[in-house]
Amino acid sequence: MRRYTLPLLAVAALTLAGCGGATSESDDTADAGTTASASTLPRADSPTAGREESDEEKAARESREASLSSASPERREVAPAPVAPAVPEPRDGAAKEIDEIPSLAQDRSPADLDYLKALKDGGISVDGVEDQMIGAAAEVCRSAASGVENYTLEAVAGQLVEQERASAPVPEIADRIASAAKSAYC
Repeated sequence: MRRYTLPLLAVAALTLAGCGGATSESDDTADAGTTASASTLPRADSPTAGREESDEEKAARESREASLSSASPERREVAPAPVAPAVPEPRDGAAKEIDEIPSLAQDRSPADLDYLKALKDGGISVDGVEDQMIGAAAEVCRSAASGVENYTLEAVAGQLVEQERASAPVPEIADRIASAAKSAYC
């Protein structure tokens, strides 16, 4: 008998919980003609909080409060509709079928092309890492302009050697990158 007590209590509790309603019901019916009104208090951060109201301001405020509290819901002012943004939202267009994959070739400046050609002529293969090499050149010029030693140049040169994009020693590759960057950009 004892082993059935706990399951029976659980079933009874769930049954009683299921009988409850989700809404609150009240026998008190409010008179349809009554309206509620709320008084507004001056805000502490308003510009009029620290000074006395003039008679004209007081009359205007009381008139505004009276018209709001006595206005029917149809006559109350409604907030203006939001204004459409000046710039139109981007919209998706219809999909278009393509015949071939577009190339990822970027338009490079003449300085970029000269720099990359100098690296290729110096025995450095830059195919696929052109953007990284241009970034390394920008770092060379930045460090030269600020007078700070460039620590990333030897790391880039070491990566090029490890990736077998260059066969010369790391310091020599770093010097080639620096001289090509200075002649093209700095």
